[in-house]
Amino acid sequence: MQPLILIPCKSFSAGKSRLSAVLSPERRDRLCRSFLVNTVNLAADLVAKGQIHVVSSDREVTAVASELGVRCEGEADFDLNSALTRAVARISEREPETLLRDILILPIDLVRSTPAAIATVIAAQADAVLVPDRPERGTNLLRLRGDAATKFRFRYGEDSFARHGIEAEGLGLTVVVFRNPLLCFDVDTPDDYVAWTNDATEPSRPSNLVGMEERTLASLNQPKTDRT
Repeated sequence: MQPLILIPCKSFSAGKSRLSAVLSPERRDRLCRSFLVNTVNLAADLVAKGQIHVVSSDREVTAVASELGVRCEGEADFDLNSALTRAVARISEREPETLLRDILILPIDLVRSTPAAIATVIAAQADAVLVPDRPERGTNLLRLRGDAATKFRFRYGEDSFARHGIEAEGLGLTVVVFRNPLLCFDVDTPDDYVAWTNDATEPSRPSNLVGMEERTLASLNQPKTDRT
C-alpha cells in the first residue's frame, strides 16, 4: 500500500525569510513556488497523486496545489505541528483507510533528494524513520508506520530531531535514523543557498541531481508577471 505524503508549505511570500540577505522578496517567492512544484513532482514519482496532500492555509499555495492535481489541507492560524495533526485527522475521517497507510512528511526544500533516496526511507522496517538535517537539530524527513501518526505528537521547531526521537520512543515505537547526504541537505540559510547554487553548476555532480536545480534556478530568472 502506498504511503500518504504530506507536504507542508508556508505562504510563498513568507517562506525562506532567512534568505532575505541573498534574495529579494520576489525571488524568494519564486523560489518557494518552484520548491513546491518540484516537491509535488518528486512525490508523484513515488505515489499516486491522490496520496499527496499539501498542508497549507494559503490561497496561492492552494491554487498551485490544485493546478498540480493534488489536494490542499489546512486552516488559518495554526502552527506547523497543529496543522499536520489536524491534516492527519481530517484525511483519516474522510478516508478511513488512511489509518493503514504509512505517512511521510516531506518538506519542500530538500533540493538534493531523489525518488530512490526517499524510497529507502519509505521501505525501512521501523515504526518511525527520522532523517536529520546536517547539524542534526532539525527533522528533514519523518516517516510514521500506519496508525502511529494518529497518536504521534509532531515536534517541529527547535531541536525537532531529538524531540521527535523522544516522542517516538515514548510511544514505544521502533526508530531508525537515516543519514543520507542527499536527504540531510536543505536550503535554510544563505550558506545553504550558495552551496546549492554552486552545486547546480558543478559538472561533476551526480547525474541524479540534474533537473531540480536547473528548473528551480531557471524560475528565479523568469520575467516578472502579474499574479491574480
